[in-house]
Amino acid sequence: MKNLTEVTEVTALIPAGKGRSEVWLDGGFGFVLYRAELSRLDIHSGCTIDNDTLERIYTDVLNPRALNRLLYLLGSRDMTEKELDEKLKKGKYPERVREYAISKLKEYGYVDDESYAIRYAECYHSRKSMGQIRQELLKRGISREQIARAFTGIEEAYPDDDSERQLIKSILLKRHYDAASADRKEKQKQYAYLCRKGFKSEDISAAMFDLT
Repeated sequence: MKNLTEVTEVTALIPAGKGRSEVWLDGGFGFVLYRAELSRLDIHSGCTIDNDTLERIYTDVLNPRALNRLLYLLGSRDMTEKELDEKLKKGKYPERVREYAISKLKEYGYVDDESYAIRYAECYHSRKSMGQIRQELLKRGISREQIARAFTGIEEAYPDDDSERQLIKSILLKRHYDAASADRKEKQKQYAYLCRKGFKSEDISAAMFDLT
């Protein structure tokens, strides 16, 4: 007879759509399996699963499925670790499965947050303020240290780049800013708008001065 610590009870199977069911173990959510898998493994509400079978579900079913899911997503666009993890969370993959899949992608070189930050900064540095780029990268889960190194690379690659100020002037012209006729209130309005976009005060002032 198995020791109680060597088996886990399936307390409920809850339909999750598309032929899948949530498998609840000992009262807590476990994972999602397809109907055919439940049948093959003879899993039903009230049954028990031994630890060897439970481990095979993780290693032979869920881990490969999560990894293939991420590879499919990366076929469309670059994604950060955080973005990939959120996709798997939405698919109700357990934490240990999410960690496995992402670690494998990092091992293969398919996911590298610092390289992502460098590519993103290079792509958008002439279209968005560095402040705005920083905030967008932070939202994607890139660390401040990785962002700082990415920005250092941009500064080294473009030592004489004045794209921030050129971009500010372009934005002001699109917003129909006329330096000759703008009163103090209008200047403050435009200045505040640019600050919210993440531009530095010195760059805003210099760009507005250039337009006079």
